[in-house]
Amino acid sequence: MKLILTALRQEARPIIEGLELKHDPASRKIPVYAREGTLLVVSGIGKLYAAVATAHAYHIAGQPENCHLFNIGMCGGATDNVQLGQALRIHKIWDAANGREYFPDILLEMPLEDASLGTFDKPVKASNRPNLTCDLVDMEASGIFQAAHLFMSPLQMTFIKVVTDYLSFTPGDYPEMIRYFEESAESWLPILKETVDLDLMNRVLSSDQERFLSEVVKEMRFTKTQSLQLMEAAAGYVVRGGKDLEFFKPVLKIRPKHKSVRNEVFNSMLKDLNR
Repeated sequence: MKLILTALRQEARPIIEGLELKHDPASRKIPVYAREGTLLVVSGIGKLYAAVATAHAYHIAGQPENCHLFNIGMCGGATDNVQLGQALRIHKIWDAANGREYFPDILLEMPLEDASLGTFDKPVKASNRPNLTCDLVDMEASGIFQAAHLFMSPLQMTFIKVVTDYLSFTPGDYPEMIRYFEESAESWLPILKETVDLDLMNRVLSSDQERFLSEVVKEMRFTKTQSLQLMEAAAGYVVRGGKDLEFFKPVLKIRPKHKSVRNEVFNSMLKDLNR
């Protein structure tokens, strides 16, 4: 299932129309639009609302392992290297409040350039642009990522942002900003329409690698969370050029009787995969 998050109803409109989604009257507090295989949730502005809406989307959808999340919305340009009306795929999200960085995987092929995004709790003024180290600015993405990561791997997340201003605008500029966003839909809406295999983790790992890791998970009695983290780290290892997971074979000879041993082996495996 495709889960789509937007902050505003105006951002959702071209998606609702393009994918022929129908409003779900059962969801009153948080607007939901759906059809078979697709669920769109309108969160409202800000990280907290975005995180709550993300959890709500997963609650409705169920089976997060079979979902792929898209966050699509307007953003401010923090550099002159991006153009008004340009849609970009986000490869790094930086949370200005806590300084943490999050990395959605960018394995899903699309005709968009990559950019970094800073998420702020308050609107950023144009006077602060020289001090920013990110390409774009928004107020939701890090909240969505953190909430989604409770349910799924970054391999199942795609963030697309459209530049509609350079952090200096008045209420009178809003109709033009909406126009920039709507006109950009021709570059990203086809991505949502395509019925492609979005199980990117399985596209990265070979069937032999999946079977081997599943055997490791079973023998080591890893938890479901540890299993997901291991698969995610292995996929990242393969993406960076790693080809052989057989160096983990000695792990299969270990029969952990204590939780501490299991966790020690798990952390060692993650360290090896993230080198």
